[in-house]
Amino acid sequence: MTDEKPLYISNPEKWLSDLTQGTDFVGIVIFEGSWSKYDKHYLQKLGKYNKEKMQAEGLKLIAWTSEGEEGAKKADEQWGLTKNYGYSEVIGDESNALATYLFDDCILEHLTTKTPEEANVKNLVGEGSYPNGIVQPGMIWYAHHGSLVLQWESKGESVGFFTPTRPNPQGTFYVIALVP
Repeated sequence: MTDEKPLYISNPEKWLSDLTQGTDFVGIVIFEGSWSKYDKHYLQKLGKYNKEKMQAEGLKLIAWTSEGEEGAKKADEQWGLTKNYGYSEVIGDESNALATYLFDDCILEHLTTKTPEEANVKNLVGEGSYPNGIVQPGMIWYAHHGSLVLQWESKGESVGFFTPTRPNPQGTFYVIALVP
């Protein structure tokens, strides 16, 4: 058995390039974890719109969390993201490699990571979870085989579950679909 890490951990820049060059539309949505009711609501709302409108245009929609593989699996199974809402995959990466790359490369230059205590969710997460912190919500959208067309991050301003400024799914797809 090999301990080879997925490319989104071992080389996030290459993973992102390979992913976006080979697909017309890609959306990566960063969520806090399987315990977040607001993340559940938003990811399902975005997924519903994906199934109704965006998937037919060839969108590859990915949900990513710093909760780790088990947290990603739990969110996917309990929220039905790949089964019911058309997400291509739900990724868990407690190393935060992708988030670190997005921050360091100024793609999401305001992306924030908090400890469970700072995020005021210590009572909702297991002891020792999030060894590298909880990456706060964000998203990146690519169109036309690799052109970054929209990015958003919460800047860590929310308290607890609620991040009130997340982009509206209809408006998001409108923006990415119109980019030449």
